[in-house]
Amino acid sequence: MRFVELAEGVDDDTWLDHLRRHDYSTWFRESIKDPDLAGEAEEVESDDSIDPQASRRLIAEAVERRYTVPE
Repeated sequence: MRFVELAEGVDDDTWLDHLRRHDYSTWFRESIKDPDLAGEAEEVESDDSIDPQASRRLIAEAVERRYTVPE
């Protein structure tokens, strides 16, 4: 969840730079050891039509689905 909090505070240019370099999926795959989350992030990273806000939201939703307790 810390990732989601930090992502909200990153400016769009920095977010997109990391997104286009596939840094998020790499981090999820290699550091978090979550290949499913990495795959979902990779789909977002590969879609150049998604704007920064939408890509941030889609990746945050993927993280939240896996790492928050249902209410």
